[in-house]
Amino acid sequence: MKKIVLIIVISLSSSTFAGSLHSDLQMLDKEIKSLKSELNSIYKKAYTQTEAKQELDSSQKAWLKYKELQCGDFVVADTQGSPATVSYDLTCQSILYKQRIAFLKEMFRQ
Repeated sequence: MKKIVLIIVISLSSSTFAGSLHSDLQMLDKEIKSLKSELNSIYKKAYTQTEAKQELDSSQKAWLKYKELQCGDFVVADTQGSPATVSYDLTCQSILYKQRIAFLKEMFRQ
């Protein structure tokens, strides 16, 4: 009887954890979409303000490549998107988007 109760408790706690993780991933995904939109807006403003358009464009392309390598999109693909690797990837992207946004705002006084 104790084993049955233990199995039920473990089952319930793991499903609660899975639901919480799924909710966290949804929030991270929503945050990334918002940050992408903010970065695109700031980039467009910076692009109109600068005379060094080609350099800004090259810098942005290099940053995007860096973000992909740094956050390990390859890890997510290799593990078929397990929740842990997806969480790592999204958290990493969030950090880098925030840094890039702050950098462009500072550089172009936005």
